[in-house]
Amino acid sequence: MKNIEFIGESIRILRTGKGQSQEQLALNAGVNTSYIGQIERGEKNPTIKTLEKIALALEVTLLDLLLHSNPKKGVSIQSMQILTPARIKQCLLEVLIEHTDLVTLNALKSYRHFEE
Repeated sequence: MKNIEFIGESIRILRTGKGQSQEQLALNAGVNTSYIGQIERGEKNPTIKTLEKIALALEVTLLDLLLHSNPKKGVSIQSMQILTPARIKQCLLEVLIEHTDLVTLNALKSYRHFEE
């Protein structure tokens, strides 16, 4: 399982543990409902800002999302072994790189359109 999938699973576990639907979480966090589903399935890499909004809506810390916290079972040992500080940095770096790649791609598209 990839780091981003662990974060998505953590969000799902915390959300369902609080009895919230994806729609309720999305509304409370101020993000799109389908985006919450994509994050939970590990299909999207949310920004730090989005993870902060989700954590606030779930009434947990950002670290809880990264550590795969489960209110009933505590912190998952498996995720603790996988999400070391170095792996967390790597995961966050991947998110930044992906975001930078999208910004660069959009800038190139705009530049090409401008030249035409």
